[in-house]
Amino acid sequence: MNDNKKTIDKDKEQIDNTVIDSKTKNEPATEIKTQTNSKASEFLANLKTGEKLSSFFNDNWIFIYHEDNRCDGSTDGQIDNLKSTQIDSIIKLQVKNDGDGWACDKKEPKTFDLDFDLQKKITDWDRFEMPNYENQEENIVYVVGAGESDYLKLHYDDNDLIIKLEYRSEDPG
Repeated sequence: MNDNKKTIDKDKEQIDNTVIDSKTKNEPATEIKTQTNSKASEFLANLKTGEKLSSFFNDNWIFIYHEDNRCDGSTDGQIDNLKSTQIDSIIKLQVKNDGDGWACDKKEPKTFDLDFDLQKKITDWDRFEMPNYENQEENIVYVVGAGESDYLKLHYDDNDLIIKLEYRSEDPG
């Protein structure tokens, strides 16, 4: 009986140490997430008021554009190696539309140049929120605008600078 108690005590000690270890390991991640959310809140404030956003971006960041439209289908494009200041001006990128909407006749795919102006894209947003989605990836913050169909997905580096911005518009129809 004494041997069983020793085994149970040893197991309990091992479990307690595991809990302590996991708490210690999770604290920095929580701290990083809080810092990232704080920077994201500052970004959101500037976005709403139309102030410059370049200070929130790393140089050599990536822009991804995705629009899903019931008639035209999906339009996608990406441009890499942008300077931080380019977020405050028009971003020119080449996009491809698949012509495969679900509510209209299929069209031929086409490629074209798109002038993306973030400030113009958000003029019709009825809200600016940072939802906290379940199982959200680390160092990623969402900013939703026109319902939840138009949103930004911000990818942060360890210095709390944006290294990738995705603009996504999903036709809810």
